Amino acid sequence: YISGASSAAYLDQVTLTATPNYGYHFTQWSDGNAENPRSIVITQDTSFTAEFAINQYHLSTSISNPEAGIVNGTGIYSHGAYAELSAIPNYGYHFLCWSDGNTDNQRRVLVTEDKIYTAYFAKNTYSIAGNYNTEQGYISGASSAAYLDLVTLIATPNYGYHFTQWSDGNTENPRSIVITQDTTFTAEFA
Repeated sequence: YISGASSAAYLDQVTLTATPNYGYHFTQWSDGNAENPRSIVITQDTSFTAEFAINQYHLSTSISNPEAGIVNGTGIYSHGAYAELSAIPNYGYHFLCWSDGNTDNQRRVLVTEDKIYTAYFAKNTYSIAGNYNTEQGYISGASSAAYLDLVTLIATPNYGYHFTQWSDGNTENPRSIVITQDTTFTAEFA
């Protein structure tokens, strides 16, 4: 809307102010002048139209750990538009939440200002199964670990037995493995 005098005497100085509604900004007057407020000297009947434009906002997305996944939704949006955000974890990770606490990995947000949404991911935890304790011997080491963790397993034979190999044919003992999925290792004794 425009505020200021709606009439004035010859050579009076009048100040006009263009006030945008929420989500809009003043661009110029109909005669191309961009001053706001604007002072004019009245010399005749005059008409002024204020021109407004909708605000544009930059919505950014980021990732807490770039190796963990990808996010979509970054862009320039008009005031009141909806942006579709998505957080897609890479293999070995899962989505936790957005920086505002929302836990929907795909969501729709109303854009009313410049904003950054950060997606948080965490490593998956995988089980490490095996014959941890038998009458022939036992395995010591972690029974679960996070994606890409290095875990050491030790096969210890009981009295009267000796370790021969792991169920996949590997004969290293102790044995270090990098965890990428749920895994089963059985120690074979003789």
